[in-house]
Amino acid sequence: MHGPGYMPPQPPRDIPTSVIVLRVLFAILPVFSCGMLAWGTMLRLALVTKRALDWVLFAVVLVSFIACFGTLLSDPTENLTMTRSDVSIGIMLAVALAVVPYFLYADIKHFSSRAAQPYYGPTVPYGLPPQAQPLPPKPPAPGYGYPTVPHQPQPQPRPQPQSQPQSQPHSPSDKPRIDQVRAELDELSDYLRKEQGREQGPEQGR
Repeated sequence: MHGPGYMPPQPPRDIPTSVIVLRVLFAILPVFSCGMLAWGTMLRLALVTKRALDWVLFAVVLVSFIACFGTLLSDPTENLTMTRSDVSIGIMLAVALAVVPYFLYADIKHFSSRAAQPYYGPTVPYGLPPQAQPLPPKPPAPGYGYPTVPHQPQPQPRPQPQSQPQSQPHSPSDKPRIDQVRAELDELSDYLRKEQGREQGPEQGR
């Protein structure tokens, strides 16, 4: 089982035209300036390659230009006929002749190595496919020869109403007691009537 791997390398990239134009301009700059602008060519090279060696060479060329140009300014003669002036001019021309070939060599090598590197697209770890979103679970498929039974929700138990306590019927043993109470009430009412009749008799005789 093979997973997604690296993309095939692309063909080497071409060097832009602007790089070639700048290369020519900075190569002829030290020659036309008689070595006075050789430090500009080395600065361009150090900025492009970003190597420590090129930065050191740029510092050396810049210091030599400052020293030689200061010597020329200190020459009191009108036509710079002193020996130190001749030495300073010779040093600046020698620096210019050394800077031009070194600049062309280092600049061409730098951009050629960048163009020769194959371009690999975005890589994917081997054997690890892209992660997909989880899908919702599917219901189980019915077996062969069996009909599909729809899923029915289970009935929820309903609360049963509480039964109210019912009044118990009077037992037969309470009936004689009720009759006794009723007879006593009848006797009491007869007694009250007799007493009421006795009290009304003497009052009428008067």
